[in-house]
Formats: sequence, structure tokens, C-alpha cells
Amino acid sequence: MSKWLKVAFLTILLMMAGYFFGVVCDQFNGAYDLLLHPSMELLGLLLRFVVAAFGVAVAAGLVVALVRPGWAGAAAFVFSGASMLAAWAVSLVSGVLVLAYVVAGSFCVTRVAADLDERVRFSMRPISDGLSMLFMALALLACGGMYQGSAAVVAREGFSVPDSYIEMIMDQMEKQIGSGMPPEEQEKTIAQFRQQFRSTVDDFFESTVKPYERFIPLVIAAGLFMSLVTFSRLLAWVPMMLLGGIFPALKALGVTEEVSETQEVTRLVLV
Repeated sequence: MSKWLKVAFLTILLMMAGYFFGVVCDQFNGAYDLLLHPSMELLGLLLRFVVAAFGVAVAAGLVVALVRPGWAGAAAFVFSGASMLAAWAVSLVSGVLVLAYVVAGSFCVTRVAADLDERVRFSMRPISDGLSMLFMALALLACGGMYQGSAAVVAREGFSVPDSYIEMIMDQMEKQIGSGMPPEEQEKTIAQFRQQFRSTVDDFFESTVKPYERFIPLVIAAGLFMSLVTFSRLLAWVPMMLLGGIFPALKALGVTEEVSETQEVTRLVLV
């Protein structure tokens, strides 16, 4: 198999991973209700993000380590970004975020190639450092999907705290208010409390939250971004472990080989 066929295979692998990640980003578009009403479906979405991010990380790790010259590696990320857009809802936000992914991937190719060239032996460390930046770009993409979906819902329906949360707070406060009261007074006092509490909450959101509710999707996306970045860093060893097994396997299959080079070094010394 020629070198360029191998480059094409790795590019297609990164494109497939990018397409799957684009599907997950599109699912984040509709995840606003899942955040307000956490369930197993939200956990499933987060697990799909992890799997998709790891798929991109492994494919990207192969590209940045093996694809040369650098422009070919950068082109692989361009095609991968196009695959993401094909699976995602195309918009200004998604286009800008995918462009950020392509730039981060291209920079990763340049940085890893330069670092590997300076080392005497092949090392996984430059790849790990480069992928950490790529993970941040992937988290940003997913949060962009969340922002798009949240902004659309808030613009259409406005922001409101789910009634279940308000009921949960009132139930806890009722236990404290009603304790020690005679049964005939307890019912009347609790009814007045619920009416006043609900009115206070409604007034608070109308006067304090509503004027700034257009910023709420941004706050949600920022909070999700921090969570995804932290989660990705905790599990970043998984794709590196996979790559640590793939590289020896490629060498054993004859797809890659170790090449020793003798270079002439020029230094300035005292005479």
C-alpha cells in the first residue's frame, strides 16, 4: 500500500469520527430540556459525547503523528470539519465553531510534528499535549450546540424554572413552617405561604431575570463547557492508552516503520 493511500485511509478515519461527533453536537441542540429535567437520557448524551470525543482524539492522534507533510494533516482536519457540518445543523455558530476545530487541529499537526522532529526517539508526550488542546475545541463544539438550542427555546418561550424545582423548595419550607402548629392553623398558614412564595418567585423572575434572560443560554453553555473540559481531562488517558496499543500494532503489520536518521549538527564554541 502506497504512502498516500495510507494518508487517505487515516483522513477517512478522521472524517468518520468527525461525522459521528457532528451527530452528537446536533443532539446537544435539543438538550435544553434535559438540563432542566435531568434523567438517564442526559447521561446517555454525555456518554455519547465521551465516545465521540475519544473517537476523534484517536483518529486525530494517528493523523498528527503519522501524516506528513504538514499540509496533508491540516487537510485531513479540513475534511473532518466538513463531515461535522454535514451531520450538524449548518449555521453561523456551527460554522465558526467547526472552523475553530480545524484551526486547532492544524495547529496541533504543526506543533506535534515540530516536537517529534526535535526528539531522538518517538514519544507519545507531544501527541498527548496536542490532544489536550483538541479536547477543548471538541467541548466548545458541543457547548455551541447546546447554546444554539437553548437560545432558540428561550427566545421562543422565555426562561422559567421548572415547577418541580419550585415545588421541591416549597415542600421543604412547609415542613419547617408547619411544625408545631395546630392542624387547623397549619393548613391555612401553608396555603398562604404557598401563594405568597409563588408570587414572590414570579415577581423576582419578571423584574430581575427576564431583562437578562437572553444571556442565560450563554451561561448554560459556559457551565457545560467547564464540566466537559474537566470530564475530558480526567479521562484523557483512555485515547492515549488506545494509541499506545495501536502504534505497535501498525508497526507489526508493516504499516509503519522506525527510521533512523543521522543529522549534521552545527554549534558555536569557544576556541
